[in-house]
Formats: sequence, C-alpha cells, structure tokens
Amino acid sequence: MKKFLCALAVLPFMSASALAQPAQLSDYQMDSVSAGFRLNEVEVSNTSWTQVVVGEPLRACTSCYLTVVGSSFGVSVSSNFGPVPTLGL
Repeated sequence: MKKFLCALAVLPFMSASALAQPAQLSDYQMDSVSAGFRLNEVEVSNTSWTQVVVGEPLRACTSCYLTVVGSSFGVSVSSNFGPVPTLGL
C-alpha cells in the first residue's frame, strides 16, 4: 500500500513530461542521424587494398588511385595498389 501511495504522489509530475511534445531536430542534426549504423571495411589482397566507409569520415589517403566520397549517405571508397598504409585502417 505504501508503494501505491508513493506512485500516486509522483503521478502528476510524470504525466506532465509524458504529455510534452518532442523537440524537433534541425536539418543539420537530421543529416547526422545514423541510428548507430557505421561500417568501416578494408579488403586486402596480395597486390592491393580497398576501403569502404559508411557513416564516418574517410581517412586521408594521398597515394590512392581511387577516392570516391559521396555526401548523400556518408559513403566513401578508396583503393590503392601495394600495402595498406598505417592510417589506423
């Protein structure tokens, strides 16, 4: 009975926050929403490597023969011949 009375006393405070309207996000905030999805994949072969990144910035690669950065979904692709550079890949 004591728990019921405590819950009844707190109910008016909780109902005000439950009925409040959610805050609207700005366009910039909506662009950065990824729902936690991130991908950073590096494919390595004997002679080359390819990196695909989704949802995070591409690491700098000055020697890559292919670098594609798409702004729509934060997708980036880079590829090069030779060993994988020590960029934290």
